[in-house]
Amino acid sequence: MNKFLTKAPLVSAVRARASRRLKRLSRKEVFGLVFCLVLLATAVVVAIFVSDEVDWRALSRSMGEFDPVIAVILMALLPLMGFPISVVYLAIGARFGPVAGFPIVAGITAFHLGATYWITRSFLRKPLDRFIARRGYHLPEVQPGEEAAVGLLAALVPGLPYFVRNYLLALTDIRLRVIFGVCLPVYVARSYVTIMIGDLANDPRSGQFFLLAGVYVIKLGICAWIVWRLRRHRHPKAAK
Repeated sequence: MNKFLTKAPLVSAVRARASRRLKRLSRKEVFGLVFCLVLLATAVVVAIFVSDEVDWRALSRSMGEFDPVIAVILMALLPLMGFPISVVYLAIGARFGPVAGFPIVAGITAFHLGATYWITRSFLRKPLDRFIARRGYHLPEVQPGEEAAVGLLAALVPGLPYFVRNYLLALTDIRLRVIFGVCLPVYVARSYVTIMIGDLANDPRSGQFFLLAGVYVIKLGICAWIVWRLRRHRHPKAAK
């Protein structure tokens, strides 16, 4: 009995603390949290479905089984939770082709940029800042006049997952209009490298493989040039 009485105040204190935290959340934060939970649940359900039903080695044939509207909705939502954007681009290339796929790529890319910016700048900003600070890291400061260059570098540099790029961009001081103005056309252009790979499944041509290799070399060259320009802007003597 005494043991129960000693634990009761502790339980009450924990509940009161949780209640105060919930009250501090704004409507926007609550809506964003629910939105992310729905996205996560959708990603889990689709992942289970995909693992059992879809043969990615025969992508062009398997994507023909999806309703176009449902396919576009999934392409817009799943990459927000880390679903590989390359799979989305391959699906667009195989399902719609390079020409009809252009407005779809542009639309879902704009949605990805706007949604990740809103998610990060609303209820995820403080938790992400604390997460980064606890691990001893900090985001580099984007100086005036460098927004476009940093955005272009983030959109082109190889290695980073698509959703990580978008969330990191939203954490920086780069304005949304700059992200749209720089990253949106670059992402759409980059997507056509992958869409061409998807189109190769239907019409393989050896010349297209050399074109893809050339595009990657150009991307690496542009990234190297941007890094050199940023170093020259910040450290004129070291860049010489």
